[in-house]
Amino acid sequence: MKSKHFFKVFGSMVFSMFLVAAPVLAAEVISPDKNNPTVTLGSQETHKNLYVAGATVTVNSMTAGDLVAAGGTVVVVGNVEQEAIAAGGTLDFSANIGGTARLAGGNITVSGPVGGDLVIGGGNINITGKASVAGDLLVAGGNVVVDAPVQGDIRIAGGTVTLNNKVGGRVYVRASRSLVIGSSAVIDGSIEYSGPQEATVNSGAKISRIKYILVVQKNYQKQIAGIITLAFLIKLLAWIIAAFVVVRLRKNLILSLVEDIKQKPWGNLGIGVLAAIITPIAVVLLFITLVGYYLAIMLGLIYALLLVAGNLFASIVFGYLILSRLNKPGELMADWQAILIGVVIWLVLAFIPFLGWLIMAAVFLMVFGAGVKKIKQSF
Repeated sequence: MKSKHFFKVFGSMVFSMFLVAAPVLAAEVISPDKNNPTVTLGSQETHKNLYVAGATVTVNSMTAGDLVAAGGTVVVVGNVEQEAIAAGGTLDFSANIGGTARLAGGNITVSGPVGGDLVIGGGNINITGKASVAGDLLVAGGNVVVDAPVQGDIRIAGGTVTLNNKVGGRVYVRASRSLVIGSSAVIDGSIEYSGPQEATVNSGAKISRIKYILVVQKNYQKQIAGIITLAFLIKLLAWIIAAFVVVRLRKNLILSLVEDIKQKPWGNLGIGVLAAIITPIAVVLLFITLVGYYLAIMLGLIYALLLVAGNLFASIVFGYLILSRLNKPGELMADWQAILIGVVIWLVLAFIPFLGWLIMAAVFLMVFGAGVKKIKQSF
């Protein structure tokens, strides 16, 4: 299928999707200006179903409905009526979250009440004594400290884990280093712990018997390193070949995406975030209508294809963006240089936790947003 016809088909699907989903998907999208990557929302403002992205994002405003935020640093002070989703290098949540909160980042601090479940993935995670969790707590991280009361169950996979408050449900912990139960801990339910050494229980803690499972750390570092290296080289070669084919066939499209992102990086990021979230929701809504199930299947398959192809396109565009910074103004960019730089750095970033993944997500969503705009123009 020619790309022009493909864009028309996908554009018509997206248009139909919005007709079905529009009544329930009203949202505000806020991104920074080209010259200022910082976004700050004042305490006197109120936003509904807010999607915000930037290098540094500070949300002092109230959010009616859901909040979705992404950035290098994300600070949320204003209360969120329903659910909150955030990703970034540093996350600081002191807001009152009415529903479930899902957070991912390098350093995460939660110091406000959460009305539903709290799901966190990160490096250093601190749930302070000012916080509280009305539902379950699910955590995957490195250094995990839970000083807040949790009404439901706790499930944690981490390196060093500390529990130091009341837990209403059961506790499941798998720690690669240690589990410490503080003197303020009160755990009514059962405790299951897997780790290399027994848990440290401080005086004053009120807990039930701990079911301990010894985990012996085995050293497969050399074998794993060899497998990872071989897999990386094969993947690198495959990506470079595919990238050369894409640039050969669609160089004008790649260059137009590069220019669009250079002119409006944050605008494209916002559009990419919104499109990535709305499309699967619309697929579900189309299934629910029954008569739209066939359209939902087609839209879902195309969406999945775009996500897979989007990674390759993003790596190529990333290479051109980097090369444009390295070259002098007006100097021609060699395609092979852009491809090698983009693909190699893109695959290396995948091995860098949190920061590398955050950069990849930002570039991917920018390319995805610019692509959606191209589809709109074609349609």
